Amino acid sequence: MVEKAEILLVDDHALILEGLCQILNRIPEVVVADAVTTGKEVVGLIAERDYDIYILDVSLPDISGFELIGMIREMNEDARIIINTMHEEVWFINRLVRQGVNAVILKASDSIEIVNAVKSVLKGVAYTCPRFEGVRQKLSHSFSQIHPKDVPTKRELEVLKALSEGLCTHEIASRLQITENTVETFRKRLIQKFNAKNAIDLVVKAMTQGWIEVV
Repeated sequence: MVEKAEILLVDDHALILEGLCQILNRIPEVVVADAVTTGKEVVGLIAERDYDIYILDVSLPDISGFELIGMIREMNEDARIIINTMHEEVWFINRLVRQGVNAVILKASDSIEIVNAVKSVLKGVAYTCPRFEGVRQKLSHSFSQIHPKDVPTKRELEVLKALSEGLCTHEIASRLQITENTVETFRKRLIQKFNAKNAIDLVVKAMTQGWIEVV
C-alpha cells in the first residue's frame, strides 16, 4: 500500500474545517492526520512531530498564522505550507507573498482549488488560485515594492512597529533600550528605504506592503 502524505489542517471555523476534511480525504495521495481550530493546538502538535503538508488559516483567535508559519519553518525549512484565507486586503496579500509559502487559496474560490493546491505542492510546484493571482497582479502594477537590498532589518522593523503604534522618539528609545539618536537614525533609514515623505507616509506604505500588521 502506498503511504499517504499526512496533513495538518488548521481553521478556527468548525464547519469549514469539517468541509475541508471531507474534500481532502477524497484525494487518494493524502490523509488529514490532525485537524484543529487554535494556534495553541498547532504549537503542541508541531513540537511533537512533522507533517507532509500544513494547511493554515492565518486568522486564528489566539496566535497569528504568520507566527505559526515562522515556527513551522524553524523546525522544517522545507515544510510545504498552504494558506487558505478569506483576506484579500492589499497589506495581507503582500505579506503572504513575502512569506514564501507554497500555495495560497482564497476562501471565495471554488473548492477544487484546495485540491489543485495539494496536488501541486506534492509535486514540489508552487500554486496560487486564479483569484489570488489576479489580485496580486493588480497590486504589482499599483504599488512599488522594497528592493531586496533595502529590506528592513529586525531592529528597523521594531522601530517601524513602534511608529505605527504612535510612539514618540523618547518612548521608542525606552522600549528598545537604545538612544534617541539611534531611533532617529533608524527612522531616517526607513524613510529612505520606503521612499516615504514623512513618518505617516512611511507607516502607510509599510502597512500596504505588509511589513507591519494592520490591527
